[in-house]
Amino acid sequence: MCLKGTNMSAVKGWMLASIVALAGTAACGGPQAVRGSDVAGLDDAAMGTGLDRRDLQQMLKTNLDSLESSAAVRRWQGENRPTVAVLNITNETSEHIDGALNALISDVETALVNAGHVRVISAQDQPELIEKVRSQQTDAFDQSQVASWGQQVGARYFITGRVYSVDERQDGERRVQYFLFMRVLEAATGDILWQNKSSVTKALVN
Repeated sequence: MCLKGTNMSAVKGWMLASIVALAGTAACGGPQAVRGSDVAGLDDAAMGTGLDRRDLQQMLKTNLDSLESSAAVRRWQGENRPTVAVLNITNETSEHIDGALNALISDVETALVNAGHVRVISAQDQPELIEKVRSQQTDAFDQSQVASWGQQVGARYFITGRVYSVDERQDGERRVQYFLFMRVLEAATGDILWQNKSSVTKALVN
């Protein structure tokens, strides 16, 4: 732009008006990025039948409350903080929640550390071994495999689990039930010392 011979006050006024106009367009003309803390209820409202962070946290709390009052924890209290490793929480739903489930593993580790009953062997401490064990983990495990995992990782107990769903549709309505199943395994024997299933239900109704 050539400014020679142009009134500078007019130019400055034009530039200011342009900036204000652009800001107004950005503010009013399209979707805005917001945080949950900025909009009341944004974190609470269900926007569909998908599984979200709030659902996972709700199911995890139910399972951890069950674990805290279980015979497995009473056993740990008598063993002077035995070693525990948290393995995969397997995703058996159609939801893309692998990242959320990895975060859930960290939440389980945090709860165990804060409760003080056990010493937690985390993926950060032994990443290669933990990942090797997780990659071998299947629901149809055998006892010798679990014992081998315990020797590799140095854990006396494992916590593992899976998320799965039941989807029902009728007359244009949809209901999806999600389940978080968790259990504690003794590494030396493969025995299940505790297990629990929690659930949430999401629906679209007319």
